[in-house]
Amino acid sequence: MSLLKKTTVWVQEQIITPEQKEKILAFERQSGNHTFWNTAFIIAGILIGLGICLLIAANWSVLPATVKLIGDFALFGALIFAIYWSIQNQHKGLKELFTILAFLLVGGTIGLVGQIFQLSGGWNNFALAWALLGLPYVILSRSIFINMAWLVLLGSIFNGKYLGKILEYIVGNFTINTIIDIIILYAIYWGITKIQDKTDKYIVLPKTIGKLLIWSIYLLVIYIGCRWGLISSHNLQAFGAYLVVFGFLGFRMYMATRKQNISSFKRNAVLAEIYIFAIFASKMGNLWMSGWGFILGGLFILAFVFALRKTTRYIKQMEIFK
Repeated sequence: MSLLKKTTVWVQEQIITPEQKEKILAFERQSGNHTFWNTAFIIAGILIGLGICLLIAANWSVLPATVKLIGDFALFGALIFAIYWSIQNQHKGLKELFTILAFLLVGGTIGLVGQIFQLSGGWNNFALAWALLGLPYVILSRSIFINMAWLVLLGSIFNGKYLGKILEYIVGNFTINTIIDIIILYAIYWGITKIQDKTDKYIVLPKTIGKLLIWSIYLLVIYIGCRWGLISSHNLQAFGAYLVVFGFLGFRMYMATRKQNISSFKRNAVLAEIYIFAIFASKMGNLWMSGWGFILGGLFILAFVFALRKTTRYIKQMEIFK
C-alpha cells in the first residue's frame, strides 16, 4: 500500500488529521528529493573525476613534471575551498560531490608524486598512504559510498591468503569456538551501533563498519550452515551447525521485532525457511528416487510455500509498526 493510501485510511479511521496527512506527504516528498539529488551529485562526481583523469591521461606525456605538480595541487586547493564553500552555504549535495573528488584526487596525487620522483613501494604502501591521507574526507562525508570505498581500500592491504587462514581457523574445525566467534562479532556490531547513535550526526563510518560486519556475520553463518549442516555426515557437527544458524536467525528476528524493523524481520524469516527446505533437500536425497520420496518432497514443498505465505501475511500485519 502506498503512503498516500495509508494516510488516507488513517484519516478515515481518525488516527491522524487531514493537516497531519499533508505534513507527512510533504515531508516524504522533501526527503525523497534530497535522496535523489544527493545520489545524482555522487554519480556526477564519479563521472567528472573519471573524465578529468582521462583528459589528463591523454595529454600526460607532453606535460612537464612541474606543470603536473602545480596543476595537481592547484586543483586540490580548489576542491578544499569548494568543500568549505558548500559547507558554509549548506549545499549538502555539492559538499558530497567535492568531497568524493578530493578523496579520489588523494590517490591520484600519491601516484603522481611517486611517478615523478621514481618512488617504489608496491600496492600496500600506496593503499596505506591513500587510506591515511584520505581519512579526513571519509570522516567529513555523509555518503556511505566513500566510506565503503575507504574500508575496501584499507582491507585490500591485507594479503588474501591471511584472510583465508583466518576463515579456515574459524570454521575449519567446527567447535564451540565458532559460536563464541560469532557472539564476539555480534557484540562488536552491537557496540558499533551504539557508537553510531552518538556519531551519526557527524560521521557515517560507524554505520558503514556495522553494515560490513553484519554482512560478514551472515556470510559466516551461511558458510557454516552449508559446510557442516548440509554436507556433513557427522550428526553432532550437523546439529551444532543447525543450532548456530537457527539461533542466529531467530535472534535477528527477535531483535527486528523489538526494533520494529520489518525489512530485517522479512530477510531473516525467509532465510530461515529457505534453510529448512535446504536441509530437507540434502538429507532426504535418497528418497527422491522412490515414490515415497516424490510424495514427501511434494508435501514438503507445499508446506514450504504455505510457510512463506504465512510469513508474508504476518509481515504485512507488522508493517503498521514500521
